[in-house]
Amino acid sequence: MCRTYTRQVWKASFVAVEQLTTIVGHLAPDLDCLTAIWILVRFGGAGNAALQFVPAGQTLHNRPPDEDPHIIHVDTGGGRFDHHRPDAQGLCAAELVRRSVAPDDEALARLVEQVNQIDHASAPRGSQGFFNVNALVSGYNLLFPNRPHHVAYAMLPNLDAWYEHEQRQIRLEKAFARRVEFETPWGLGIALDGDDGGSSKLAYRHGAVLYAYRNEQGWMGIAARSRSNVDLSPVYHDLRIIDRDADWYLHPGKRMLLCGTPKAPPRSLSRLTLAELVRVIQGEALFMEHAAPVVNRRK
Repeated sequence: MCRTYTRQVWKASFVAVEQLTTIVGHLAPDLDCLTAIWILVRFGGAGNAALQFVPAGQTLHNRPPDEDPHIIHVDTGGGRFDHHRPDAQGLCAAELVRRSVAPDDEALARLVEQVNQIDHASAPRGSQGFFNVNALVSGYNLLFPNRPHHVAYAMLPNLDAWYEHEQRQIRLEKAFARRVEFETPWGLGIALDGDDGGSSKLAYRHGAVLYAYRNEQGWMGIAARSRSNVDLSPVYHDLRIIDRDADWYLHPGKRMLLCGTPKAPPRSLSRLTLAELVRVIQGEALFMEHAAPVVNRRK
C-alpha cells in the first residue's frame, strides 16, 4: 500500500531525484534507513514514491541496486546509498543521501551527523539516556513487526519535528552571538532578545547562573540554574510594583519567573524592554516613585 504524506513545503532548497517512483529499504528499518527515506521524501521530491522493503542486504527482485533510475535503494543492496561497502566506511545511508540531495542544508547536516553517530555507536556518552529516538524506532518496530511501511510513515513526522528543532537551534545560536552579559548578585547573567526567545542550555554552557529572554511575541522570562542559590522572589515582588499589569508567574521553585509561555499565554504582556528587565534583576528601581533601594534583597 502506498500512502502520500501531504506536508511538502520546506524552507530548505533541494535537488529532486529524477523520476523516482520507488524507495527500497530493509525490513525492520532502523533510524538510518528511515532517515534516508525521509530525506528523499522531504527534500528529494519523492513525496509520492512507493515504499518497498526487502531483507537487509538484498535488492528489489534481486536486480542490481542502481539499475533502474526510477528505483532507489537505501541502506541495503550495496548501491550508491548503502554504506555497507568498503568505500563508505564511517558514513551512514542517510549521510550518503543527504550529500546527494541537500548538501547545503545546515540543519539537515546536524541531524544526520547525529544519526551517523547513533548508527556507528559513537554518540557522546549520556546523549542516549532515558527514552531516545532509537528507542522510538524500536518501539514502532515492535508495534508493527510485519509492517515496515507503518514504521516509516509513523517516523516521518518525528523526523520533521527533529529537523525543526535543529533549525531553531541554529537560530538560537545566531541570536546568542548578540547576547547581553550582566552581573547579578548570584553571578553572571545573560539576556537574549530574539524571535525564539532564549536558550538556558546555551547560557549555562557559557557560564551564566541566570538568563533572561524576550521573544517576538513579547513573552519574557527569567530562569536560573537548578542547583544555584538564586531566589527570584524579590524580583517578582519588584515586578509586581513596576510592571503591575503584566501576568508574571513565579514558579514554586523560586528559580523561574515567566510572563507568557506556550503552555500559559499571558493575559497581559509585560511593558518592559529586555534592558529594563535586566535592571530589575540587578535591583535597580525604574521609576522615581519606587526608588527605594532593593539590591540588598537580592542576596
